[in-house]
Amino acid sequence: MWLDRFKLNSYVFLLIYFVAFNYAVFHAAIDFFSIDITTQSKNKQSITQLSSFKATALNTIDQADTDELKWHNVELPDDWHQHSQDQSTWLYKSPLNIQHIKAEQLGVYLPSVTHNAAIYINDIWIGQGGSFADPVSRHHNEPLLFSFSSKLLKPNNNTIKLIVKTAYYKQGLLDHIYIGDYASLKPHYEWKHFLRLDFIHWVTMAMYVMAALLFVFWISRPQDVVYGIFSFELFIWATHNLNLFVSSIPMSSRLWEAMTMSTLGWTVIAMIFFNHRYIGIGSKTIEKFIFIFGLCGTGLFFIPDIGSILSIGYGVWDSFLLVFGSYAILHLIYAYYKKTDVDTYLMLMVGIPILVFGLHDILLVNHIVDRRHGLIIQYSVIPASLLFTWFLVCRFIKSLNNAEQLAQTLEDRVAEKQLALHTQYEQLKVLERESVLAEERERIMRDMHDGIGGQLVSTLVMLQNYKGEVYEKVRHKIQHSLTDLRFVIDSLDPLLNDIPTLLGMMRLRLVDQLDAADIELEWAVTDLPEVKDMSPGRCLHIMRIVQEAISNSIKHSGAHKMRLQTGLLDDNNIFIDIHDYGNGIQNNKQSDDEQNELKPNGRGIDNMQFRAKQLGGELQVNNTENGACVRLILATV
Repeated sequence: MWLDRFKLNSYVFLLIYFVAFNYAVFHAAIDFFSIDITTQSKNKQSITQLSSFKATALNTIDQADTDELKWHNVELPDDWHQHSQDQSTWLYKSPLNIQHIKAEQLGVYLPSVTHNAAIYINDIWIGQGGSFADPVSRHHNEPLLFSFSSKLLKPNNNTIKLIVKTAYYKQGLLDHIYIGDYASLKPHYEWKHFLRLDFIHWVTMAMYVMAALLFVFWISRPQDVVYGIFSFELFIWATHNLNLFVSSIPMSSRLWEAMTMSTLGWTVIAMIFFNHRYIGIGSKTIEKFIFIFGLCGTGLFFIPDIGSILSIGYGVWDSFLLVFGSYAILHLIYAYYKKTDVDTYLMLMVGIPILVFGLHDILLVNHIVDRRHGLIIQYSVIPASLLFTWFLVCRFIKSLNNAEQLAQTLEDRVAEKQLALHTQYEQLKVLERESVLAEERERIMRDMHDGIGGQLVSTLVMLQNYKGEVYEKVRHKIQHSLTDLRFVIDSLDPLLNDIPTLLGMMRLRLVDQLDAADIELEWAVTDLPEVKDMSPGRCLHIMRIVQEAISNSIKHSGAHKMRLQTGLLDDNNIFIDIHDYGNGIQNNKQSDDEQNELKPNGRGIDNMQFRAKQLGGELQVNNTENGACVRLILATV
């Protein structure tokens, strides 16, 4: 009951946790990157926010110097997705009135621009974010800050112009522009630059290092596939993060966008594979489906234009990734329901931010939420990577500990075997001292085998050619007589004076009889300590008891399986169990003190009881839940 209540509470907490993350991301306006810095600055008079501009589309950057342009009014932030014109370069201009700012070094701060911008004050270039040639420098995740001297300003009629260029016109975005004291703007720029670039840069480098270390772990232990999968996941996710801080890309914008989308997809796919392998619960069919889908997603590289890549990638590819991410969370919930494992619950705790942040980013690139917030899924990698790395390190340490324990167990077993060999050596020395008696036994055994045994075998061969019920019965009697004779001969063998060896020889003698009765024998005979005074007579008593128990089971139990087992009952006694999985022993006599011990009146069990007393042991005949068990208890030396 308490476990069910614990599960319910954990699910309720998980639901609250999920709702809280959604509210924080989508409804609470928690945003560290697009705040109005004019309200956050200590000296509000030192910063001016510009929002009203005139804008015009340019075919080339050189057109910015011409006066014959068609202007229209815009309000920042300006999302180009709302424009109908198919242009990737725009020119913005606005009057500039910052006479109240007295600092000598001024600055222009762009919190968010996609992808690159160049700034002009009174038609004098003061800086730009990099190359405007294809592939254009990418600063969609990076703030830009340019400084200029206040001497560039005129007493009146100052203007500011911006040329903004993007790789694809629907990606273009220009946030509010801030102009003012450079010293006041710099802290805002540095804080955002640290959060969105420097921090992610170091996290990404750490991911590459962890991926390399885990890859080495996997190479050293190829059977632990989770190391290889997680190494691949970290590597792919880190490669996806390059889109956040690499401005001068080493390939065309088309290939870069295809690489960014493909790596995100393979990150989700690798995460699902990791969950399946680590938890031990998963569907091979689902794995095949998402793997094939991932191969299809790699086909984005072969789409000839960037517009189609963005349309298919954001509309189709990302939609499926959202479905896969939801499946990963539901799979973890199901696994937690089945196993109630702490590791699974922790994976849910780090998986929910990945899903919520991923949903935010999908809505962002599809222009459903404010694009100035920027991509945020990269921040969810931190707790996820730390947790999964901790899991795998613990798993590796556990493997090392298990290896050490196995080595110690092996050493202990070698010591045990050495002791056993020493004991056997001592026994051989005793046998040497009894060589005269052994030779006499050998003579008797040989005479019995060649004399009576040979005659019985000859008689059995002669009867093979005769048919009929009487001959069949005679053949069975002779066969049983041969088996009995072999038991007597075996009991005289000086090498069969330990019980496991004795039972092993009986197994060879009885295998034909068991096969004929269609009975499977479970062999659970283990090493036993030496039993006192294992003379030929005592060996024969043991063999007769086991033989009689097996014969009774074959005749009366109706079983198809039988178990022969030995073991230590305590420090001074051993047991031999003959347990059949049959009908049990039917008997109306049952004492009050021994509720489950039956003592039938048959001569077979009476003879077994007699032999047990001759051995100084005890015979127990019990019914069990699934058959009958005959137990012989003998004292050790």
